[in-house]
Amino acid sequence: MLSDDLVALQEVDTAIDQLGFRRARLPEREAAAAAASQRDVSRKRAAAIAARQAEIEAAVAAAEKEGADLTRQRERLQAQLKTVIAPREAEALMHELETIAARRDALDDAELEHLEEDARLAGELAEVEAAVPAQDDAQAAAAAALAAAEAEIDAEVATLTERRNELVGRFDASALADYEAARRHHGGVAIARLDGRQCTGCHMDLSTSEFERVKATAASDAIAECPNCGRLLVP
Repeated sequence: MLSDDLVALQEVDTAIDQLGFRRARLPEREAAAAAASQRDVSRKRAAAIAARQAEIEAAVAAAEKEGADLTRQRERLQAQLKTVIAPREAEALMHELETIAARRDALDDAELEHLEEDARLAGELAEVEAAVPAQDDAQAAAAAALAAAEAEIDAEVATLTERRNELVGRFDASALADYEAARRHHGGVAIARLDGRQCTGCHMDLSTSEFERVKATAASDAIAECPNCGRLLVP
């Protein structure tokens, strides 16, 4: 009967929908995402450390170059100081030498801080890089577990889809269109049964005339709609 085939089709579609819901929320999916995230965090941190080390190297090189320039300036001023006689000129040279010395001290302090930071980063980078192989293995294992779980569900869906295709072939275009429209409108559940005079879809009672009409429609191997919610009603 048409009603029996519609109920069977609804059961198959419900099962497929439930499998799709399960597939999207597999615990293996969350585990795979977490493993991939942990691996990516490590790789990003390693890249950030390498970038910072490059900045430090450039800063140290610049400091050394400026330090060499300051050394040459100091040597030039010290040579000039040996030749000057005027006290004011000597005082000016001494002031320049003090300024150079202060700048050189600041450069030395900054270079020392950079070198200490670079040493800390090198230690951290070694730890991060040591953890990456295990994280790669964990991510690969989690991805494989997810693929296996998805494949199992996909096989069930494929079997159900074959059954669905078989059932769909039993309907004319109009009946199938009505069913699909009701599924879209009612969140995937197109069929409701009668429980006495009550529609199990909306839980509303049918009037006597509506109930008699539904029974007469079913007796003619056709499908009636619930006058309250619009679902397809089967006895």
